Amino acid sequence: MITTEIKPTAIRNVEFINNNIMFVHLDNDRTFIVPLSKFHDIANLTNEQRNDFEIIDGNYLSFLAIDNIYSINDLIGLK
Repeated sequence: MITTEIKPTAIRNVEFINNNIMFVHLDNDRTFIVPLSKFHDIANLTNEQRNDFEIIDGNYLSFLAIDNIYSINDLIGLK
């Protein structure tokens, strides 16, 4: 019998490429490419504001310049 351990996934880091792509790096060594066109309020932030973020409990992403808090599922397209 083969069993696999399901490891909880958490956000490890976020980085921005140009003004239209966000990389969401997870602690299971996966990286999701997120088009900022899906998140207009993040797309409208300046580079400085985008880099002023906080990862909360590994599961949420918050930017100091806006009120929205995004779950890991929101960012990688799971609902």
